[in-house]
Amino acid sequence: MQPIWIYEVGKLEDQLLLGQDDSFVALQHAWAKVCEVLAERVQKLSFDSWIKPVVPVSFDGDIVVLSTNSRFAKYWIEERYLADIKSLLEQNLGQKVKVEIRNCKAEEANPVLDEPLPVKKPRKDSSEESLFLPLNNRYSFDSFVVGPCNRLAHATAVSVSEKPGRLYNPLFIYGRPGMGKTHILHAIGLAALQANPNLRVAYVRGETFTYHYIMALREQRISEFRKRYRTIDLWLVDDVQFLVGKDRTEEEFLHTYNDLYDSGKQIVMASDRSPRDLGLSPRLMSRLECGMVADIATPDLETRIAILQSKAEKENIGLSHDVLAYVAGLISSSVRQLEGALIKLHAYGALMHKEISPELAREVLNNYYGVEQATKDVDLRMVQTAVARKFNVSVDDLTGQKRNKEIVMPRQVAMYLARQLTDASLPCIGRAFGGRDHSTVLHSIEKVKQMMVSDPSVAQIVEQIISDITSGS
Repeated sequence: MQPIWIYEVGKLEDQLLLGQDDSFVALQHAWAKVCEVLAERVQKLSFDSWIKPVVPVSFDGDIVVLSTNSRFAKYWIEERYLADIKSLLEQNLGQKVKVEIRNCKAEEANPVLDEPLPVKKPRKDSSEESLFLPLNNRYSFDSFVVGPCNRLAHATAVSVSEKPGRLYNPLFIYGRPGMGKTHILHAIGLAALQANPNLRVAYVRGETFTYHYIMALREQRISEFRKRYRTIDLWLVDDVQFLVGKDRTEEEFLHTYNDLYDSGKQIVMASDRSPRDLGLSPRLMSRLECGMVADIATPDLETRIAILQSKAEKENIGLSHDVLAYVAGLISSSVRQLEGALIKLHAYGALMHKEISPELAREVLNNYYGVEQATKDVDLRMVQTAVARKFNVSVDDLTGQKRNKEIVMPRQVAMYLARQLTDASLPCIGRAFGGRDHSTVLHSIEKVKQMMVSDPSVAQIVEQIISDITSGS
């Protein structure tokens, strides 16, 4: 088996690491989703030590190859995490796979060259090698738990699947990560195909669209790209926020959208922010807002219990209602975290041969999710006060108009933490910081993320402020 290497392409606007074919792109997307789940299931130190360094190498047939950086890491992952990795990859790739862990350095598995190599023409088969990602059969309407937090999004999604292009077109669904947006997109596609197997359904992420567009430009195959994207009956676009800041890709997306919309084709999009909060061009924003916009909010306690009950029944996990109620009360911000906690408890009970009681659940989960409870009542004023104290400035400085260096960085950190620790929208955060617009808030958030990666001392300061806020000190 020849691994599918990835190379750095030239300085097109989007600056991506691009794969030689779509199977590798699918693997990259799947691995990102696997890491999101494992980051919630595994202790942070373990995740950073063992999972984070893993590099996806190739996806050929049903064989996935992952690379790690030492023999001991290979052994440890195979002993502790391989079953979870395999299961999660299968969920996200939509097929059974065999996973191989190899011991080789990341730079050997993923060579980056000073000059891009000549691009080989992609392989073709009888199906013309579909551009699009597979739908996951597990993400159906039957397995989606409906509550007040998602009732509107669910109802409009069902209507769209029954009458594509006739109701709620476009449909834009937004909500924080882990709320079920991807589930709904897959469910729409599955239900629509069940009703009409000849329907041309395409599920794609913003990142994948960008990749396809850049490769089409590089290979001078833009006509083929447009033909494939503009002959779709039902276009499901996940992670639209990935298009932000990529002007040429955004322009191509707009033309694709217009072509499909004018042809009466159904468009469904999902993002972590509302159209108005994305920071896209006014023309594209107006298109996204012209149809039905539905948010998925944080599930209430009753819905969280129902989600846990549904998951427990499906996975044949025997936990009492009291335990499920405790878990639902502890974790409120993410459906993924709820499911991760359920699996943790089930594994602990099976390995330790103990029946899980509410008391034991508290003991097992407190180290993982204790901060979740502490952040429930955090508001914007608490964030501003904690940041002002840490940087020895005043809250008035943070909310005022001064732009000197001593004030700008603390203000950016405060906006970042406001987004992380509260449910406030970008416009709401902007108003709390002296009437700044949502694009300024978004820029501040991205700036702090970059600083935390490039400067460990900034990350340490941010973590200390979070600790101060959640501990009430």
